[in-house]
Amino acid sequence: MVRRLAVVSVVVLAGCSGLRDAFTGHQDVVARAAGRELTVEYLATTLAPAKAGPMRREVVDRLAELWVNYQLLGQAVAGGDSLMDSATVLAANWPQVAQRLANHLHDTLIVAQAKLRPPQVDSAYNGNDYRFLSHLLVQVRQDTSEAVKAAKRRQIEGYLAQIRRGADFAQVAGRYSDDPGSKVSGGSLGLVGRGVTVKPFEDAGFALRPGQVSDVIETAFGYHIIWRPALDAVRDSFAERLRDVVVQRLDSAYLDSLTNKTDIRVRGSAPAIVRAAAQDMRGGRARSRVLATYAGGRLREKDFVRWLQAFPPQTVGMVMQAPDSTLIEFVRSIARNQMLLKGAEERHLQLTRDDRDSIFATWRSQLSLMVNTIAISAESLAADTSAGDRAAKASRRIEQYFTTITSTPGQRMFFDVPPFLADVLRERYAWSISPAGVDRALERARVLRGPETPPGAPLMTPAPIQPGRGGPPVGRGARPNAPPGGNR
Repeated sequence: MVRRLAVVSVVVLAGCSGLRDAFTGHQDVVARAAGRELTVEYLATTLAPAKAGPMRREVVDRLAELWVNYQLLGQAVAGGDSLMDSATVLAANWPQVAQRLANHLHDTLIVAQAKLRPPQVDSAYNGNDYRFLSHLLVQVRQDTSEAVKAAKRRQIEGYLAQIRRGADFAQVAGRYSDDPGSKVSGGSLGLVGRGVTVKPFEDAGFALRPGQVSDVIETAFGYHIIWRPALDAVRDSFAERLRDVVVQRLDSAYLDSLTNKTDIRVRGSAPAIVRAAAQDMRGGRARSRVLATYAGGRLREKDFVRWLQAFPPQTVGMVMQAPDSTLIEFVRSIARNQMLLKGAEERHLQLTRDDRDSIFATWRSQLSLMVNTIAISAESLAADTSAGDRAAKASRRIEQYFTTITSTPGQRMFFDVPPFLADVLRERYAWSISPAGVDRALERARVLRGPETPPGAPLMTPAPIQPGRGGPPVGRGARPNAPPGGNR
């Protein structure tokens, strides 16, 4: 498979400008949306049980945003909006759109250069940089007794005798090998470069002639038989894997040149701005502090927030804990990705029909699962014979769902409104969140819970992870000094 440039996300089509319908003298209300109010008392009562989560302001603020997003989603569905028109689907799925456009840019700039002619394939196969190898492993633990090791040795020598008598190597390896990673493909390890396997395995594998089978090779992982197939038997597979390597090198060279030619410069204040934006993403969407500059553009705080919301939610936790050096590289990678998308736009690249069909089909399935889980599908609202219009029915069901997932986590499947859909909904409908109301709800919840209650596990607060980096993905192959196949 051809490797592609990694673009994690992209900005939304229309950013949120911040709070609307600002509160004046209504500190008993935390948020408003779809004609409904989230009161201080309701939110505090919901959060007060110890199992509902920790008493932290960011948790209360997150719950207020969650409630707003649910209510706006319910308002859209109750109003007859299928959320399946092209503009909505593409905006709500902009990270997927961006990645596909980056893939097309990658194909335009990189893949055409990686086309290999038959003489190049022949030369690479017969050279000294790579081998296309298969192996059969009989695993031996380090603490195995000499008697057991001898038995294992006799076992693999029996397999080698079968192969030398003409048995098919792939069939023997597929039946007897202890390496689950390669066993399923008849022992094939694919393309193996220098320095990626333990030395005894590398020395034996690189010494083989095409079509040759090794003697029994001992490594720290056990006993191996290695086979180097003839090129004619694996030409297509070898050429594909070799092309991956070439593409990866071209990717790296292109991204390095992109960084150098555009002179990306991350400002010294960037780490502090990034942490502030991660802590207050709603406020960050309205701020234009510059994190980085490059030829023809700049990355602002509000741009960064839009990118950040397309990363996995755990990335926010990582940003809060990462050292400055990591955040500087993170900002640099986002600036580079922003330039990649600009390059796709300048070349007027478009989604293909297959791209659109795939995005729409996935979105239809995800949206259906979400509204049915929350119990606000158009069909269920129409079938509800209780008093009130469809919007009122949707709001009541949302509040039931919201109460369940916040006060008794785990009783129902949790669905968040996808962040880019939330941006679309917030542009279409009125909503507001009161910072003073958030503070009041937090104070009231602490009073209701009581000081003697131990803090619970964070509610919907992700654990930190390392974010995806810009540039090509990690290539295929074993780690240096690792065993081949699945035993790594």
